[in-house]
Amino acid sequence: MSQPEVEFVDALPAKGNAISWSSRLIPLLNNPNRWALVWTAESPDQAGSIQSNLHGRKLVIPEPSHWWEFAARGCEVYGVYRGMKRGKRASVRGTHRVR
Repeated sequence: MSQPEVEFVDALPAKGNAISWSSRLIPLLNNPNRWALVWTAESPDQAGSIQSNLHGRKLVIPEPSHWWEFAARGCEVYGVYRGMKRGKRASVRGTHRVR
């Protein structure tokens, strides 16, 4: 069996279901701090893998530098968008003001 000729491309295609994950998670941007069921997997192991890949940004998500959380419960995968990350110097209690 012979191989086809080499074909050059301008850019690599997106990995896997990149577009579907991004579009699936966009509604969470408009509902910050609300957990949502984003996927039902075929097995708990698959749900765990999807959660891990979302958390590790191995799957394309909107606003990847913002604060997201993902959790797997049984065969279900949940996500929540928390918003922009705070800077390293930001405090949970707020900033100190000099008067």
